[in-house]
Amino acid sequence: TLSWWDRVTMWWGGQPPRTPRQRARSRAIRRGVLAGIALIVVGSVVKLPLLMLSPGPTYNTIGEVDGAPLISISGTTTYPTDGALDMVTVSERGGSTKGVYLGEALVGWVGQSTSVVPREAIYGPDVSGEDVAERNDQLFALSQSDSIAAAMNELGIPTEETVVVTVVSGGAPADGIIEAGDQIISVNGTKVATSADVGELVRAGAVGDTAVFEVLRVEESGDEPTELTLEVVTEANPDPIDPDADAQPYVGLSIGMAFEAPFDIDFADSNVGGPSAGMMFSLAIIDMLTEDQLNGGKHVAGTGTIDPEGIVGPIGGIQQKLVGAKDAGAELFLAPDLNCDEVLGAIPDGLTVVPVETLGQARDVVETWAANPSAKLPQCG
Repeated sequence: TLSWWDRVTMWWGGQPPRTPRQRARSRAIRRGVLAGIALIVVGSVVKLPLLMLSPGPTYNTIGEVDGAPLISISGTTTYPTDGALDMVTVSERGGSTKGVYLGEALVGWVGQSTSVVPREAIYGPDVSGEDVAERNDQLFALSQSDSIAAAMNELGIPTEETVVVTVVSGGAPADGIIEAGDQIISVNGTKVATSADVGELVRAGAVGDTAVFEVLRVEESGDEPTELTLEVVTEANPDPIDPDADAQPYVGLSIGMAFEAPFDIDFADSNVGGPSAGMMFSLAIIDMLTEDQLNGGKHVAGTGTIDPEGIVGPIGGIQQKLVGAKDAGAELFLAPDLNCDEVLGAIPDGLTVVPVETLGQARDVVETWAANPSAKLPQCG
């Protein structure tokens, strides 16, 4: 009697096994085929709490996105730019879907430019895809404000500061009432001047009180802000600094300072999230506002967060960003000094990678390299 496997073999033009050795070999092949089928099935239905990171697209911060300038400056004198000051990105799978399928992870593990990491290393266990997208959008908007402050500080141009909401915690009392980007004018009738003022005024009440916020909100880019009066009923802080202290009122807002130049600086929508483009935004603004071309018309890329004082901070996915920059044609790459350990051994051939700690240092490096690509520059390690 022929087995189903023997019948398949004959159907494909083969001969059924006749000797014990042929039958043993046939059984081994059959088990291998079944194991392969099982692996394919399992790999397509079993999801693991992992993230896959691979090189993403690059965006020229002194160029255009979808036919519009990525950064537009009006109301002051600007100067022509050339070449590229690329911000680099990482394509991420699993952040918005709470993981990747086993088959995808296996492909990622063998890929040379792909990293597979635990999702919780970047996002918490209870963070949804919507939370990830919202958080990245909020951080991206904050990085734009900080990049303006850092560039203006580097150029010695004063800025106007306002108190803004940077993050609204999901499920918090303020969720659905106050939005990230809202400018806070007052709390309970008292005007605020710093981010610390907001927390102090909320905590001055009791748990269960209604905190009244006067805010300015811009619904669409270019629209005039609308003044709103918003009421939030406070709850007990679920994560108090001092667990033994009396319950403190909580609304679930993270507050920061937004910075505006004395002229208009606008950013196009690039469908990118997160804070890691901050340094390159600052360099682009400096390039547009200074007569000499910062990069000498050459192709430069880089990554790093920026704070209003111009301190460059570390980012994730540096190895993928190096590959993305090289693939886009960059010759010089600016990396945060605190990412040096991850840069070592991961630099693509033909790409010069220089660590930087401040915006001023990054500016100096680009100018030095543009004048002489063979100049001796700092290196990691």
